[in-house]
Amino acid sequence: MNNEVAVNNNQKNTKKRNTIIAIILIIVIIALVILFLTCRKKDNNSPNNIKKEPKEVYQPYKMSGNGIENFDLAFLKLENEKKNILYSPLSIKYSLAMLSDGTSDNSQKQIKEVIGNYKSQKYTNNENMSFANAMFIKDTFKDSIKKTYTDDLSNKYNASIIYDSFATPDNLNKWVSEKTFGLINNLFTDISQNSFFLVNALAIDMEWNKLIQTTWDKYENRYYVRYNHENYTSYVPILDQHSYHSLPFNNNSINAKSVEIGASINNYDIVKELGEENIRKTISKEYEEWLTKEECGSKDEQPDVNTYVNQFIKELNENYKTKESSTDFLMYNDDNIKVFAKDLKTYNQTTLQYIGIMPKNEELDNYIKNIKNTDLNNIIKNLKTIDNNNFTQGKITKITGYIPLFKYDYQLKLRTDLEKIGITDIFSAEKANLSNLTSTKGAYINSADHKANIEFSNEGIKAAAVTQEGGLGAGSCSFEHLYEVPVEEIDLTFDKPYMYIIRDKNTSEVWFIGAVYEPIKIN
Repeated sequence: MNNEVAVNNNQKNTKKRNTIIAIILIIVIIALVILFLTCRKKDNNSPNNIKKEPKEVYQPYKMSGNGIENFDLAFLKLENEKKNILYSPLSIKYSLAMLSDGTSDNSQKQIKEVIGNYKSQKYTNNENMSFANAMFIKDTFKDSIKKTYTDDLSNKYNASIIYDSFATPDNLNKWVSEKTFGLINNLFTDISQNSFFLVNALAIDMEWNKLIQTTWDKYENRYYVRYNHENYTSYVPILDQHSYHSLPFNNNSINAKSVEIGASINNYDIVKELGEENIRKTISKEYEEWLTKEECGSKDEQPDVNTYVNQFIKELNENYKTKESSTDFLMYNDDNIKVFAKDLKTYNQTTLQYIGIMPKNEELDNYIKNIKNTDLNNIIKNLKTIDNNNFTQGKITKITGYIPLFKYDYQLKLRTDLEKIGITDIFSAEKANLSNLTSTKGAYINSADHKANIEFSNEGIKAAAVTQEGGLGAGSCSFEHLYEVPVEEIDLTFDKPYMYIIRDKNTSEVWFIGAVYEPIKIN
């Protein structure tokens, strides 16, 4: 990044300096760029240097810990423009925490008023998850960076301290590419005027525990439910990679590429409800009549009536309390919202969970405007697993739905947003205090940017900000009696704009948050 250096032309006999200090935060194809410029040295007697006691101000985005906070939703609300959006609260929090350690006085106070009780967590890297920090320092600027700060970065944030000539950006680009699984390449161009870069790279390339919709190579996981002697079937077809379902999305404005889900929960005790004796009388009579009317071979080759009816009753009883689903997922559904949640595989004791939330009766932008962290926590608390106890008793619950696939990137207006939530002094040449970071006087933050990219697929999520057949029947004959059963249907189709979060299930830390207005279009 190129930046102008403010120089005090009125200070005579003072050596001019062209020092540019840069901090860049990269997330999965997420890049947060913070640039420090040296400004003019203030006269010690200047009124601007008179220390003022900061006023206590209520901070609505102050964090109470590492769970889901209003801060996580802040940028979703500030850039609520009815279009795809994505960012990483985790990366922004991490960046603010590291920056806070380099500030002092009111500059630090403003950041800490937002960070509150947040504690940066360390994550273990593997081939599917990357979380790394580094401070690249220009050789000639080494003495201007305080060792107490670099030691702090190393100890608290596990950051690597790397010295470089900055003659070319090759070393920085190589590090970024390695830490983002090759998703971010050649990010830096001309860096010769910069003094240092503080880089945080966060990337995930994770698979679901089970595919959302099974494919032919996973045929054994196919979902097909047919209850013995009950008039009920449910299935999800095997996914052909060349024929995804076309879902009319957002009032038919888009034909979205989607995958199908399904589940069946049998809480209907048909034997108890209809009475075993009634069933025996009905089936015995029908089976006897059938044996006399149909040519099924000699009677000696068929089960006798009692044997057949006993088996019939046994199979009816086997239906009760069964549950089947096309994939592993959690859900919530009421008059106002639909929620679909699914876990990604666990990597190094870290399990990330995707949660999609679609308002039914209001526009997404209005829903986002009013949602709070307590609402998200209540949604998560009320998520249901596919378990009999979680669904209506005395009925069969049939869940069906289509989930759109999406892939996009987004650049956050981070500096503007931070200023709107009260972090302002660090961007002011007159007010910034970065004395714990550098001995360079008058340094301040010139800009802050954040770019993210995500791909939600049938296989998993990439984000680089850098699913019983049965029934004995009657031997070789085809007699059957199908009882009608009460079915409650739940439609989990996401056919309108919706928001989502990706969180750490153990800590509730939000890694990513976004909104989908335009999913992938079907070919």
